[in-house]
Amino acid sequence: MTKDIIQSGVKVSLPVMVSYVVLGIACGIVLFDAGFNIIEIALMSGLVYAGAAQFLAASMVAMGASVPSIVIMVFFLGLRHILMSASISRFLKEKSLLYMLVFGHTLSDESYGLNYSRFLEGDWTPGEAMVVGLSNYLTWGLSTVVGGMIGSQLAINTIIMNYALIAMFICMMVQQFISTEHMIAGIASVVLTVILMVILKHNIALVLSSIIASFFGYSLEVRKRNLGKGKEHV
Repeated sequence: MTKDIIQSGVKVSLPVMVSYVVLGIACGIVLFDAGFNIIEIALMSGLVYAGAAQFLAASMVAMGASVPSIVIMVFFLGLRHILMSASISRFLKEKSLLYMLVFGHTLSDESYGLNYSRFLEGDWTPGEAMVVGLSNYLTWGLSTVVGGMIGSQLAINTIIMNYALIAMFICMMVQQFISTEHMIAGIASVVLTVILMVILKHNIALVLSSIIASFFGYSLEVRKRNLGKGKEHV
């Protein structure tokens, strides 16, 4: 991996890395408050690496939820990564199994959004995509550990985390509006979230709406791709 590839990948991922510092520190503080020690925070960030799921786990632990229920919730929250991996895999067909394992483990909503949009624009390589994933992964892990250390020394109100998280996801969502299919999937996600929250009155509605909207958006993209191939054969 050349110096130019590393610089290019880091440059693209820098805005997310900055937001990860803030959110990662907040997550580390929340996890420590929930009863995790520094080593457990580091292991969770390294092995699970799922910001929303880590916040959810901290909340459920604080509420006294059982381990099986936490595992199930984190599992369903992470199901969207299957769709993201399937969507971006077409750009990585020639890569080795080791590359795919590392890339898949470091895949997040933000790194997927950055890499997918760059791949569609062209002139983006798997090496740069890997740098984006690793940069975000390492930044998140280190930030959560720092947050745990801060939480062990100071009592900090993490209410600002809510605003930072919302702002980051709004930014990432707008960047994903690169086609009609993406916009329809985004709107469908919002509508489904409202409807399911009213019906279920539980945060599981967020997970279900994300999964359903992701399947819907992916089906639209596949349909568009198949129609395009059909026109080429005519």
